[in-house]
Amino acid sequence: MQSSPLSFKQLLFDLRFVLFLLLLVEIFCGFISLKYDQTEQFRIVNAFHYEWADWFFRVFTNVGDGLFVVAAGVLLIFMRYKYAILTTVSFLLSGLVAQIIKKSVKMPRPGSVFKDDPTWYTLPDYHIHGNYSFPSGHTTSIFALMMVLYYVFPSQRSNPLFFILACLAGYSRVYLSQHWTGDVYVGAIVGSVVTLLLIYLFQQMKWYHSKWANSKFRV
Repeated sequence: MQSSPLSFKQLLFDLRFVLFLLLLVEIFCGFISLKYDQTEQFRIVNAFHYEWADWFFRVFTNVGDGLFVVAAGVLLIFMRYKYAILTTVSFLLSGLVAQIIKKSVKMPRPGSVFKDDPTWYTLPDYHIHGNYSFPSGHTTSIFALMMVLYYVFPSQRSNPLFFILACLAGYSRVYLSQHWTGDVYVGAIVGSVVTLLLIYLFQQMKWYHSKWANSKFRV
């Protein structure tokens, strides 16, 4: 149990591995965006489809769904109540930020742009959304959860597994033609940054260090 609040500098240091990975990926994505526009990037991803990948990403994309994130939060009550609260608030707050941006930008999704393009590949019997593409809500949610998990499980902070899974979830949104690549890049930033700031904010609150917040649900 932590006796005193973490400084923001210490929090950044504790999560330096995943933040470094995130920075590297975002820099790489930024470089790609300088060479190829959104449409070109989407076409590159859309050109590579395999039967096994269709099945995998169709299922795996659900890890970014709100129900999955909330379920993960519920499971964390078996560790500490405050972790469950952190997960839920992180999901709601990052999702709210993403929705505000969506409603403000009103970017059409690939499905609206490529609907009459015969070269566009889509999964059979899979619903494609048409509007409010930027940023990706699923990506925002899974990166928010990723940041919580790295914070909650210190022993995993040098393990790239959570980060890789989050990246795969983000990639699935482009693979399934639900989003542009830029939607995923920004969704990852929104989810990660909002959660990082929320962790720091919670750390400064007295209730977060209270006995009940650090207790856990017992069956």
